[in-house]
Amino acid sequence: MGSRIRFTRARQVFETFPELSETVSEPTKDTTPQDYVLKLREGGDPMSALAYFAHVLPKREAVWWGMKCVDGLGAAETEAERHVLALSEAWVRDADEDARIAVHAAAEAAKSDTAAVWIGYAAGWSGGSLHPDPQFRVEMPDDLTARAVNTAVLIALGQVPPQERDKALNSCLSAGLSFAEGGAMPVVGAADRAQTLN
Repeated sequence: MGSRIRFTRARQVFETFPELSETVSEPTKDTTPQDYVLKLREGGDPMSALAYFAHVLPKREAVWWGMKCVDGLGAAETEAERHVLALSEAWVRDADEDARIAVHAAAEAAKSDTAAVWIGYAAGWSGGSLHPDPQFRVEMPDDLTARAVNTAVLIALGQVPPQERDKALNSCLSAGLSFAEGGAMPVVGAADRAQTLN
């Protein structure tokens, strides 16, 4: 399978999502999105690589990546959180409106600010309307899914012990890059299970 990344140049991501430049520095040289993820990772603010990468993939793929990071880092601790992740996976696999509505409802019903719930929001905000009344449709902003995925991964990383956080971040990014290049999603983890970036 070919690349899942929907951009060929790193700058195109900022052209599509101008608000991203508020939190992630723009490239000064022409480069690929994959190379720019690595550059950000090695820079002074490695967490910005997560925010950038969440915007690089199409929505379903971004949710899948985020979900695997959250699950791999053990951030889904309750039955309600695991239920939201299961519904998120169903949406990724089916990508139909009923699945989107179901995962959004479950995320809202959870009434918590956890990594798994933010994955549910990421899937739920992939389409539909911002306004709950169908008579007052307000198109969902295109960047909400990426922002929610980034929030979920940051929350999951925040639950990892500090001494293991860098390896966990590496694991999320290296798994995501492998997946983005067309491969299967590697297992995400921390400590000795973490994969390191080349």
